[in-house]
Amino acid sequence: MRAWDAAFVMDPILAAGRLPRLAELAMRDAIVQALARGRLTPRALVDEALVRFEGAAARRIGSGIRPALLFAERDRIVRELRSFFDGRLSARLCALERRAFVALGAPAAPFDAIVKSRRGSYGVVFRRLPADGRRLEVLRRARAALQKTRTPVDGVLLYDFVRARATLVLDQPGAYRVDGYLRAS
Repeated sequence: MRAWDAAFVMDPILAAGRLPRLAELAMRDAIVQALARGRLTPRALVDEALVRFEGAAARRIGSGIRPALLFAERDRIVRELRSFFDGRLSARLCALERRAFVALGAPAAPFDAIVKSRRGSYGVVFRRLPADGRRLEVLRRARAALQKTRTPVDGVLLYDFVRARATLVLDQPGAYRVDGYLRAS
């Protein structure tokens, strides 16, 4: 256990602040693994994300967190993954053939996935985006990642778990599109 991990065990308030990040990582990993397996079902996706979240919370935080906070974050994971699964992005990702996924997970870094469609190739990123001005900084970082990536991609598809919407970030300054993206081949 590293020294900063021990601080989370000691201070429940700091540990509670860490839960949303752990939940986001668990949801992202669950989606990427489901896409890699080629089976994206709501129940399996939610179960996988909850198992990953609880494991990460146990490893990083330990027992220094209130159960009510854990249950609230679990409910949020279920709600956000169900809205993802009910949305257009998951339907379109499921409709893509396996060969359309250029890379998933770590090989796709700095993205969660790189997919190829008739309109080009896109980096797909799953995040909980802030609702305030910090959201613009996330969009700027997505554009910077688009320009620095080794794999040529035409845009970054940024899915927001909180709003259950996707934003397409293109290489041109000021070019954003919401929910007009990624048609299945």
